[in-house]
Amino acid sequence: MSKESKLEKKEAKAAKKAAKAEKVAQKAAVKADKKHEKEYNKFVKDANKKNSKGANKEGFVPIVIPPIDEFQSKREIKLEKATDKAYASYVKKIEKKNAKAEAKCAKKGTPFVPMAIPSRDEFVLQENKSRKIFGMIVLILLLWLVIYFIVMWFLYSPLTLPTNEEETTAASDAVYDYEPYSNPHEITTTPDYTVAQATDFLRQVIHDNYKVIGYSSDVSNTTISYTGRKSVVNNANCYIFTCSGKTFAVPIKLSGCYVYNNGEYQPLTFNNTDYLW
Repeated sequence: MSKESKLEKKEAKAAKKAAKAEKVAQKAAVKADKKHEKEYNKFVKDANKKNSKGANKEGFVPIVIPPIDEFQSKREIKLEKATDKAYASYVKKIEKKNAKAEAKCAKKGTPFVPMAIPSRDEFVLQENKSRKIFGMIVLILLLWLVIYFIVMWFLYSPLTLPTNEEETTAASDAVYDYEPYSNPHEITTTPDYTVAQATDFLRQVIHDNYKVIGYSSDVSNTTISYTGRKSVVNNANCYIFTCSGKTFAVPIKLSGCYVYNNGEYQPLTFNNTDYLW
């Protein structure tokens, strides 16, 4: 495609866009004129009514009715002020962007093409279009919500509560299966220790308590003999040992240690200090 055909196509597109914008502007102008005329007629009616009421009153100043072209309603004045303010802010933003872009282009040494500032009428048309699109989106969402609630309303079925008779019948017909209770915890008890383990335990006790037992020196390194018999001491089954002339009883659970003195077994303390191993 040649440059001329591209240019012609571009111009045709721009002309089409301009014609469309002009058509939209004309449509908006007609709509605004109708609304303006309606507001003017209302103003004239109210003014005539007030003038007729106050005509007989002293000092009454009649309301002057301007021509329709010079009339501006409160809504129009407010809208014009808001539009002027929005347009001024929009122009200020574009000028600020152009200034930044110009500075960047000057720094890079590239040609600067400023953003075009639309006219006030073009800005109004653009704003109206944006408002129209936003309004359409809101309207679609509202319609969707209304349809959703209508559908849910028809699909809703309230829960019916059973009567007393139905509850009694259901309870009598119900069959309940109960599982037997099982303890998930593992039951642990103190084990029964061997003679060798009891011997080591007794050796440590003798080492810790040789003076209390009545030895002049530590005899824990001497021979500790198991007598081969057991006896109940303090409600505990005990191994009976002998060592250097003394008799000892060590519970199978290693819950204590006893030395035989004066016809009875006396408890000894395991100090947990100065370990032999």
